[in-house]
Amino acid sequence: MSRPSIDAGKLDKPAQVLELKETSAGVWEWTPIRRAWASITFQPKTNLFSKVGIGARDAAVVVRRQSLTLHNALRWGDIHLFLTAIVPMGRNHLDVDAAVVEVAQCQADMDEGGGVKFPGVLTEKYLKWEQPEPYSVNRLTYVLVTPKPIVLARGGLVSVNGVNYEVQVAHTLDSYKNEYEIVRTEDL
Repeated sequence: MSRPSIDAGKLDKPAQVLELKETSAGVWEWTPIRRAWASITFQPKTNLFSKVGIGARDAAVVVRRQSLTLHNALRWGDIHLFLTAIVPMGRNHLDVDAAVVEVAQCQADMDEGGGVKFPGVLTEKYLKWEQPEPYSVNRLTYVLVTPKPIVLARGGLVSVNGVNYEVQVAHTLDSYKNEYEIVRTEDL
Protein backbone atom coordinates (compact mmCIF):
# COMPACT_ATOMS: atom_id res chain seq x y z
CA MET A 1 0.00 0.00 0.00
CA SER A 2 1.45 3.35 -1.02
CA ARG A 3 1.62 6.37 1.24
CA PRO A 4 -0.62 9.39 0.64
CA SER A 5 0.54 12.20 -1.66
CA ILE A 6 2.23 15.37 -0.43
CA ASP A 7 0.98 18.96 -0.82
CA ALA A 8 2.64 20.47 -3.90
CA GLY A 9 3.61 23.57 -1.86
CA LYS A 10 5.98 21.41 0.21
CA LEU A 11 8.13 20.77 -2.89
CA ASP A 12 10.03 24.01 -2.35
CA LYS A 13 13.68 23.09 -2.93
CA PRO A 14 15.14 23.37 -6.47
CA ALA A 15 17.14 20.16 -6.90
CA GLN A 16 18.94 18.91 -9.99
CA VAL A 17 18.58 15.34 -11.21
CA LEU A 18 22.05 14.09 -12.16
CA GLU A 19 23.14 11.38 -14.55
CA LEU A 20 26.64 9.95 -14.89
CA LYS A 21 27.98 10.70 -18.37
CA GLU A 22 31.31 10.29 -20.11
CA THR A 23 31.81 13.95 -21.03
CA SER A 24 35.04 13.30 -22.95
CA ALA A 25 37.26 10.26 -23.49
CA GLY A 26 37.96 8.75 -20.07
CA VAL A 27 36.25 11.55 -18.11
CA TRP A 28 33.03 10.71 -16.23
CA GLU A 29 30.99 13.40 -14.47
CA TRP A 30 27.66 13.84 -12.74
CA THR A 31 25.75 15.95 -15.28
CA PRO A 32 22.43 17.75 -14.61
CA ILE A 33 19.65 16.44 -16.85
CA ARG A 34 16.68 18.34 -15.40
CA ARG A 35 15.44 20.32 -12.43
CA ALA A 36 13.01 18.77 -9.95
CA TRP A 37 11.29 20.61 -7.14
CA ALA A 38 11.73 18.58 -3.96
CA SER A 39 10.98 18.37 -0.28
CA ILE A 40 14.31 17.59 1.43
CA THR A 41 14.44 16.79 5.13
CA PHE A 42 17.68 15.83 6.88
CA GLN A 43 17.10 12.91 9.22
CA PRO A 44 18.75 12.16 12.59
CA LYS A 45 19.68 8.67 11.40
CA THR A 46 22.49 7.16 9.36
CA ASN A 47 22.02 6.07 5.75
CA LEU A 48 24.01 2.89 5.09
CA PHE A 49 24.75 3.65 1.43
CA SER A 50 27.77 1.31 1.50
CA LYS A 51 27.56 -2.38 2.38
CA VAL A 52 31.18 -2.50 3.60
CA GLY A 53 31.85 1.06 4.80
CA ILE A 54 30.25 3.27 7.39
CA GLY A 55 27.15 5.31 6.58
CA ALA A 56 26.44 9.00 6.07
CA ARG A 57 23.74 11.42 7.16
CA ASP A 58 20.30 10.49 5.82
CA ALA A 59 17.98 12.73 3.82
CA ALA A 60 14.30 12.07 3.11
CA VAL A 61 13.38 13.45 -0.30
CA VAL A 62 10.01 13.71 -2.04
CA VAL A 63 9.75 14.60 -5.74
CA ARG A 64 7.01 14.42 -8.36
CA ARG A 65 6.83 11.04 -10.07
CA GLN A 66 9.38 10.95 -12.91
CA SER A 67 12.00 8.77 -14.50
CA LEU A 68 14.40 8.31 -11.58
CA THR A 69 16.53 5.29 -10.66
CA LEU A 70 19.34 4.49 -8.25
CA HIS A 71 21.72 5.17 -11.16
CA ASN A 72 20.85 8.87 -10.74
CA ALA A 73 21.86 11.32 -8.01
CA LEU A 74 20.42 14.62 -6.83
CA ARG A 75 22.16 17.90 -6.11
CA TRP A 76 20.65 20.67 -4.03
CA GLY A 77 22.96 23.68 -3.97
CA ASP A 78 26.35 22.24 -2.97
CA ILE A 79 24.82 19.13 -1.39
CA HIS A 80 25.21 15.83 -3.26
CA LEU A 81 22.52 13.24 -2.52
CA PHE A 82 23.45 9.60 -3.20
CA LEU A 83 20.15 7.78 -3.84
CA THR A 84 19.61 4.56 -1.87
CA ALA A 85 15.88 3.81 -2.22
CA ILE A 86 12.98 5.02 -4.37
CA VAL A 87 9.39 4.11 -3.49
CA PRO A 88 6.18 5.37 -5.14
CA MET A 89 4.22 7.67 -2.82
CA GLY A 90 0.59 7.96 -3.82
CA ARG A 91 -0.13 8.48 -7.51
CA ASN A 92 1.98 11.57 -8.09
CA HIS A 93 5.18 11.42 -6.01
CA LEU A 94 8.29 9.42 -5.22
CA ASP A 95 9.65 8.92 -1.70
CA VAL A 96 13.46 8.86 -2.00
CA ASP A 97 16.05 7.93 0.64
CA ALA A 98 19.46 9.48 0.07
CA ALA A 99 22.84 9.72 1.77
CA VAL A 100 24.38 13.17 2.12
CA VAL A 101 27.91 12.63 0.78
CA GLU A 102 30.93 14.52 -0.47
CA VAL A 103 32.00 13.66 -3.99
CA ALA A 104 35.71 12.93 -4.39
CA GLN A 105 37.63 13.48 -7.62
CA CYS A 106 39.19 10.16 -8.58
CA GLN A 107 41.57 8.93 -11.25
CA ALA A 108 42.72 5.43 -12.12
CA ASP A 109 44.72 3.76 -14.87
CA MET A 110 42.62 1.14 -16.59
CA ASP A 111 43.74 -2.19 -18.05
CA GLU A 112 44.19 -1.11 -21.68
CA GLY A 113 46.51 1.81 -21.03
CA GLY A 114 44.50 5.02 -20.78
CA GLY A 115 43.37 6.50 -17.52
CA VAL A 116 39.90 7.42 -16.36
CA LYS A 117 38.65 10.30 -14.21
CA PHE A 118 35.43 9.83 -12.27
CA PRO A 119 33.45 10.91 -9.21
CA GLY A 120 33.46 8.64 -6.18
CA VAL A 121 32.46 8.66 -2.54
CA LEU A 122 35.09 7.85 0.08
CA THR A 123 34.01 6.40 3.42
CA GLU A 124 35.85 4.79 6.30
CA LYS A 125 36.10 1.05 6.76
CA TYR A 126 38.48 0.54 9.66
CA LEU A 127 41.85 1.63 11.01
CA LYS A 128 44.58 -0.94 11.55
CA TRP A 129 47.79 -0.31 13.45
CA GLU A 130 50.91 -2.53 13.36
CA GLN A 131 54.28 -2.34 15.16
CA PRO A 132 56.92 -3.79 12.81
CA GLU A 133 60.58 -3.35 13.70
CA PRO A 134 61.87 -0.66 13.94
CA TYR A 135 59.07 1.62 12.61
CA SER A 136 55.41 2.03 13.35
CA VAL A 137 53.16 1.72 10.32
CA ASN A 138 49.63 3.01 10.00
CA ARG A 139 47.60 1.05 7.44
CA LEU A 140 44.51 3.02 6.40
CA THR A 141 41.65 1.15 4.74
CA TYR A 142 38.76 3.04 3.16
CA VAL A 143 35.87 2.15 0.92
CA LEU A 144 35.50 3.94 -2.41
CA VAL A 145 31.94 3.80 -3.75
CA THR A 146 31.71 4.41 -7.49
CA PRO A 147 28.93 4.55 -10.06
CA LYS A 148 28.37 1.18 -11.77
CA PRO A 149 30.20 1.98 -15.06
CA ILE A 150 33.46 2.54 -13.16
CA VAL A 151 35.36 -0.74 -12.89
CA LEU A 152 38.72 -0.74 -11.09
CA ALA A 153 41.30 -3.52 -11.20
CA ARG A 154 42.25 -5.23 -7.95
CA GLY A 155 45.91 -4.51 -7.26
CA GLY A 156 45.73 -1.30 -9.31
CA LEU A 157 46.18 2.24 -8.06
CA VAL A 158 43.50 4.88 -7.69
CA SER A 159 43.98 8.53 -6.78
CA VAL A 160 41.27 10.03 -4.55
CA ASN A 161 41.49 13.82 -4.17
CA GLY A 162 45.19 13.57 -5.07
CA VAL A 163 46.09 10.78 -2.61
CA ASN A 164 47.12 7.37 -4.03
CA TYR A 165 45.63 4.11 -2.78
CA GLU A 166 45.90 0.46 -3.79
CA VAL A 167 42.66 -1.29 -4.72
CA GLN A 168 42.54 -4.48 -2.65
CA VAL A 169 38.98 -5.84 -2.72
CA ALA A 170 36.19 -5.28 -5.24
CA HIS A 171 32.50 -5.63 -4.33
CA THR A 172 30.69 -5.47 -7.69
CA LEU A 173 27.45 -7.46 -7.31
CA ASP A 174 25.22 -4.44 -6.59
CA SER A 175 23.26 -3.42 -9.70
CA TYR A 176 23.77 0.34 -9.15
CA LYS A 177 27.24 0.84 -7.69
CA ASN A 178 30.63 -0.75 -7.10
CA GLU A 179 32.51 -0.66 -3.81
CA TYR A 180 36.28 -0.98 -3.54
CA GLU A 181 38.33 -1.46 -0.39
CA ILE A 182 41.37 0.76 -0.92
CA VAL A 183 44.49 0.94 1.22
CA ARG A 184 47.49 3.15 1.85
CA THR A 185 50.28 2.73 4.35
CA GLU A 186 51.97 5.55 6.26
CA ASP A 187 54.99 5.52 8.53
CA LEU A 188 54.24 7.07 11.91
